[in-house]
Amino acid sequence: MHITVASIVVLALWSLPSATAQTKNTASTNKVKSFDHLVINVSDMERALAFYKRLGFTLINEDGWRRGQGQVSIKIGDNQKINIHKQDVLGPQNKPQDIGPNDKFNLAYIPLAGDADFCLVWGGTIQEAQQHLRDSGVDHISVPRNVTGARGPATSVYFRDPDGNLWEFVVYPQ
Repeated sequence: MHITVASIVVLALWSLPSATAQTKNTASTNKVKSFDHLVINVSDMERALAFYKRLGFTLINEDGWRRGQGQVSIKIGDNQKINIHKQDVLGPQNKPQDIGPNDKFNLAYIPLAGDADFCLVWGGTIQEAQQHLRDSGVDHISVPRNVTGARGPATSVYFRDPDGNLWEFVVYPQ
């Protein structure tokens, strides 16, 4: 059985109380302001870095990572980042290694490349997003799709990175 990030999120959301109960109970206690960072797991760091550079992303600490000092991140906006982790706890058959009896359910220790799904707001038209992806050498780009994003109705295009992670550029009406 293959457990994906999406299935874990669905299970977590399914176990939450109803939206009505959440609104009543969490309005004054929830102090979450924004995302700080997300993590993407990759199987080949050099291939991933080349891909993200072709897309024009700004990488943080690439030189430090090459010296064995810290991790590489993709800068998103002014205050967020996506950390790039090398998938390295998998065994020769791409199966999780035994990481100890107390850690077997700690999924943070069993990253799988290709399990991520990201949506980033594109600061131009959907046609410009598609052209940017084509110019960056991305092979498979979806047709524009009407979606409902966090801010409401929008249009998105989807593509995959070399590890199969799903990326989405969303454009909101002006």
